[in-house]
Amino acid sequence: MSSDKSLLLVLDLRKKAEEEALRMWSDARKAVQSFKDQLAQLEQFAKIYEVEMQSKSKNGLDMTMYQSYVQFLDKLEKIKVRQENGLKQLELQEQRAQQFYLEKQKERKIIESLLEKHKIQRRIKEAKAEQKLADDLVSSKHARLVMNKNN
Repeated sequence: MSSDKSLLLVLDLRKKAEEEALRMWSDARKAVQSFKDQLAQLEQFAKIYEVEMQSKSKNGLDMTMYQSYVQFLDKLEKIKVRQENGLKQLELQEQRAQQFYLEKQKERKIIESLLEKHKIQRRIKEAKAEQKLADDLVSSKHARLVMNKNN
């Protein structure tokens, strides 16, 4: 029984660790999604700027203005590459957070299964004790009946 109390305390700690790991994984997923959204906005902005440059170049665009557009698009491309690299890092962090959560979940389930095993063992022991008591009562009753017949 005292081992169950200890296991219940450990289970409580495991649940708290699992909840914290889930929160960390959730935060990591949100960070990845936010980064993906930012990257999509950057790509959309670059496309808009490119369309604008093409539209203006049809009407005649001087070389300085054209170079300005090209330089800006190059800067956007460099930013996009940096963002994609950052996204890869965040995705790795998310994977690590997921693995950590799954590990904590597994640890909790192990403790729960131990508690369940103890519970089953207790029930078996109680059932055996009840059966022994019933057998003893039947034997005692039978012995009294035999003694009463002999008297």
